[in-house]
Amino acid sequence: MTKTDVEAGRSKEEIPHDHLFKVTGLSSTNLEKLAKEPASDFEEAIAATQYGWYNVWLMLCTLPAFWSAVSVTSATSYIFTRAQCDIGLKLLDMGTLNSITYGGMISSAMVWGFLSDTLGRRKILVWGFFCSGLVEIAAAMSQSFTMLLITQFASGFLFNGPFAVLISYLAEMHRSELRARVILLTSLFYTIANATLPLLAWATLTQDWHFRPFGDLFVIHAWNLFLLAAALVPLLSGVAFFFMPESPKFLMSRGRNDEALEIFRNIYVLNTGKPADTYPVKVLEEEKSSQQARGLAALKAGKEQMAPLFKPPYVAYLILICFTHICCMFGSNTIRLWYPQLAAMIGAHTTENICSAIAPAQVVIDDTACQPIETSLLTYLQSMVVGAGSILTYGIGGVLINRCGKKLVAGVCAILSALVIAGLPFLGTSAAMVTGIVTAALAFSSLTGASLSSITVDLFPTSLRVMAMATFLMCGRLGTITGTIAFPALIDYGCLPPFFTIATVLLSCGVACFFIPNTTMKKLE
Repeated sequence: MTKTDVEAGRSKEEIPHDHLFKVTGLSSTNLEKLAKEPASDFEEAIAATQYGWYNVWLMLCTLPAFWSAVSVTSATSYIFTRAQCDIGLKLLDMGTLNSITYGGMISSAMVWGFLSDTLGRRKILVWGFFCSGLVEIAAAMSQSFTMLLITQFASGFLFNGPFAVLISYLAEMHRSELRARVILLTSLFYTIANATLPLLAWATLTQDWHFRPFGDLFVIHAWNLFLLAAALVPLLSGVAFFFMPESPKFLMSRGRNDEALEIFRNIYVLNTGKPADTYPVKVLEEEKSSQQARGLAALKAGKEQMAPLFKPPYVAYLILICFTHICCMFGSNTIRLWYPQLAAMIGAHTTENICSAIAPAQVVIDDTACQPIETSLLTYLQSMVVGAGSILTYGIGGVLINRCGKKLVAGVCAILSALVIAGLPFLGTSAAMVTGIVTAALAFSSLTGASLSSITVDLFPTSLRVMAMATFLMCGRLGTITGTIAFPALIDYGCLPPFFTIATVLLSCGVACFFIPNTTMKKLE
């Protein structure tokens, strides 16, 4: 018997089952099922991983990272009472040190933005945090104002990259209905850091420690040890993220679906304890076919990716969200960074009225007979209360944010914060009243900032998200620099101008929030 030409052609096209199994690891039956399986998008894939131990571990890794964000930017504000005599700090020097870290962050915003959108999230998180920690250790060894200024600038330059990536990384590791709450929860980590940093300051800065390993040429004071202890946390953050996977959303946007699917399966196994082959998603939707560029090609790709950010409709979103963040950080961080010094001033004078304590005649430092401001446990406890005051607000915000909308929560909280700060010069007649008012103001403004961060993540697609977040954070830091330097200058004109200026800026933030597009429960693009 002879085969027909058609039968002969069919026999040539048939592939033995054992060969299929060797090449793919799947039987022909499973391959047929796979071919019929509908492709799942990112939201379906991340939702299928469920919520479990992986997410808990991820949040534990972010805790030291957010603690670092507070220590890198705020630790210097606690050392002024002790370091002002050791390195000759004046009031304007204090404002400069408060703001210089943010200057470093601004100078590196664009660089980190497109590098992370082209090279990946994980590398930036690991090396950015680790290198920032090394520079912070150098800052802790500072022996002069100039050295501290330079190292703080360098620390801000390095820290900006991983922190901008961190927000996007968290968002890309959670499904849409959990995303806003998770980002809001990370703001609670700010509260933990703001509450524990004063305790670390109290444990070290109240000690009369002076170590001279090389004589008077190199002296390690108590404030150097405080900065050294704070510098260890960014190092820990870099080590923690070394064990975390790349963002699957980023991999999908680069056409690396096989790698993304493997990460989804690993997360599923950790969360559920079930075998990887029971993960319901088998095929991922193609978002981009081209592979990730590297080296100079990556830089060129990053430049091309930046272009849509400055074109409609994204440019309008970017301008609006950046304006609101500038105003929010102008008010929030100015009060936060200057409060430790204000609390020390109030405690050092017989009067506890805030306007009397910050009068220009009271804060001039006499270079010929410098006397450090003596602080007690009460001073640091007040700072701890201010830092911990946002816990209740975040709890309430977590419930309201999906019901009322993110922009409504952001706008109302900014307006409430403005009203509270405007009343500070009139109601701040005691240390307890000042602590309560500042706590309320920072709680409302922190919730505004957290809501704006969540909105920014939702407004921009994956290819632009980290760049947009870097620009968003850069503008917020510009507001911080402006506020922290303007605050001591405005004090020269009396007690009312600094607080009324902050209140006006926060009010502008609140009004602008109502013009932001609604992004509540929006899927990531």
